[in-house]
Amino acid sequence: MKVAILLLNELWSEEWIERVGKSGLKAYKVINEARAQIEGIYLPSRIRRGITEQVGRIIRGQYKRMNCYYDCLEIVNWLGVETNENKLLAVVMQHCRTTSKKSKKTYPLYKKVMVKQTVEMIKNWHERFGKGFTTFSYTDFVQPKIHRFSFPYGPDDGQAIQYSALDGRIHYKLKLPVCSEPKTRNDWMWVTSEIAIPEKVKAKTKTAISKQPRKPTLITKRLKGGLTYFFLQFPWEYKKMQKRKGKERVLAIDLGLKKLATCIVGENGKQISKPITIKLRGSQYRHIERLYTHIAGIQKKLSKLQKQNRIYLGVTIEEERRRLYEKRNRLGDELVFATTNTLIQIALKWQCTKITIEDLRSYKPPRGKRSWSRRLSEWLRGRIALNLEHKCKENGLTLQKVCPWNTSSHCPRCAAKGTKVKGPNNLLEDKKGRFFHCPECGFTADRDYIAAVNIYRASFIDYHSIKSLKDTSPVPYMDSGILHPTVSGEGSEMISNNNGLVTVTGNEQIVQCPICP
Repeated sequence: MKVAILLLNELWSEEWIERVGKSGLKAYKVINEARAQIEGIYLPSRIRRGITEQVGRIIRGQYKRMNCYYDCLEIVNWLGVETNENKLLAVVMQHCRTTSKKSKKTYPLYKKVMVKQTVEMIKNWHERFGKGFTTFSYTDFVQPKIHRFSFPYGPDDGQAIQYSALDGRIHYKLKLPVCSEPKTRNDWMWVTSEIAIPEKVKAKTKTAISKQPRKPTLITKRLKGGLTYFFLQFPWEYKKMQKRKGKERVLAIDLGLKKLATCIVGENGKQISKPITIKLRGSQYRHIERLYTHIAGIQKKLSKLQKQNRIYLGVTIEEERRRLYEKRNRLGDELVFATTNTLIQIALKWQCTKITIEDLRSYKPPRGKRSWSRRLSEWLRGRIALNLEHKCKENGLTLQKVCPWNTSSHCPRCAAKGTKVKGPNNLLEDKKGRFFHCPECGFTADRDYIAAVNIYRASFIDYHSIKSLKDTSPVPYMDSGILHPTVSGEGSEMISNNNGLVTVTGNEQIVQCPICP
């Protein structure tokens, strides 16, 4: 990790970013592995190659961001820094486009999230440094840092690691140092061991492309008691599930706060399942709220001691805050894994080939609402989406992210714009209402359920020919009021798990549309 940090600082320049970014070769083939060294420490050539590859990946990840920065800076200088952010965003997205190789259509060169972050960054720098900040280069302001140890064995050709999977176990031979600061080649030795493949992973490897895993990555993990240990992460590559008779069955998911996920199953432009909700149990939710209240109290004590210049008395309090934050992170990890596993089980039970979620990376918490802002900042949606991506690859599913615009404000049955109401039997308009009512067709339902259906609508539309979700064809319910024949059981079903989650099927309060099916 020390060598990687030194190498990154040495190569951090626009010249190297452009050189590595333009090259189609592996990063370690562009950067000479002899650069990865530190005085007084002996590192084998394949270890230095892995360090070079890790640093090269970080540098290559900045290539497109650097180009986006200079393109956005040109537009900002042209229109003026005082121009509205939304207008700058629209001009950049329209100006910076690329032509498809298969057709004559043009597509945005940069993602909307990247452009928005870059424009905000330029405005902040202008406010802080004035007009003179344009004389500095991109690398003067931005510099990535390595906070966590990670070592890829991808470039290795058998001189640093040798492994094979046989009879449910992975037998490996690893080259490791015998001391913390190896001075010569004799301070490195081969260590032979084996690890058992867990039963869950063993069942999934049956559908993998190869029985042998790909080259692993050596990473660290911190335990509850503060102990840090190293472990090897072996990935498998999986085939994608094939469509059934030309039809694609989709699991559309709307991620939330109290309701961690609300989803429906759609096929051939129709909804074929009742809404399925994954939410926290009441005791689990109250436990999380008490944890945040305790953390807020400790932060007030530390702030008070800091104002009184008595921070030396807060060592014990600071240790308590660190312990609570670790507890919060562990609890979040448990909820993320439990939610993701439940969603994957639902997708496999319904024989889905694709999972669709909203792309909410650019969503910001509202101003003036501290508690709401805190809940949104600690929202598990990003971690659930990342974990879903890995789980989908393991199970041969496709993960699609769609635009979240107006997913909870348009009727999925007639595509008209609706209103927020207090409840299914109280159609009085309320900005904080959790129910949706369509004045055109009279369809009323929970807003999370509406969002899940609209996410399914957004999964099969082409935004190059359709400008808005309101112009999309509606999604009828295939069997109104009853479950689809492919699902066993009737009525609502509630499943409570030991992980603090409750899965409810068909228990949403819905008033069926009197006009549409």
